[in-house]
Amino acid sequence: MADTREKFSPLTIAFHWVVGLTIIGLLAVGIYMVDLPKGEFRSWLYGWHKVIGTTVLMVAAARVAWRWRNGLPAPVGRTPEWQERLARSTHIMLLAATIALPLTGAIYSYAGGYPVPILGLAELKSATKYPLAFDVFKFIHGWAGWILVAIVVLHFAGALKHHLVDRDGTLRRMLGARIA
Repeated sequence: MADTREKFSPLTIAFHWVVGLTIIGLLAVGIYMVDLPKGEFRSWLYGWHKVIGTTVLMVAAARVAWRWRNGLPAPVGRTPEWQERLARSTHIMLLAATIALPLTGAIYSYAGGYPVPILGLAELKSATKYPLAFDVFKFIHGWAGWILVAIVVLHFAGALKHHLVDRDGTLRRMLGARIA
């Protein structure tokens, strides 16, 4: 089922909420764990962060392919051109970031000589360390995380504006409702 202005498909809704909530959780855990002292708990947390991150990368890639096929969401109501451009840009940045962030994390881990989990079922082991790549991708991954936090806040603010100010049904559509 393709997306329409009036209703999103169940797959679109599932992709949105699964990827969105997982990424928000990974961002929160990522911010929390970087300042933890080295030890068993930190290692455990990093391990799960990587397993979930590489898994969400695959789901996010499917989501991007689905969005590519269906196009960006059509606005529900009439909005100024600048708001439509901002919404399109935000959606594109969100889609790109849901790929870039876990990908840079996987590369940074691999370059550091750490294994990269694949769906929690297998690992891509690194036999060699690549210190320059490790430092570069660690830096990119860290800053991309903070940039994604800002984009998520902007997206959330836009959703609230549509729901509380415009009352146009945009948020209800993402919750599965058919709107007029």
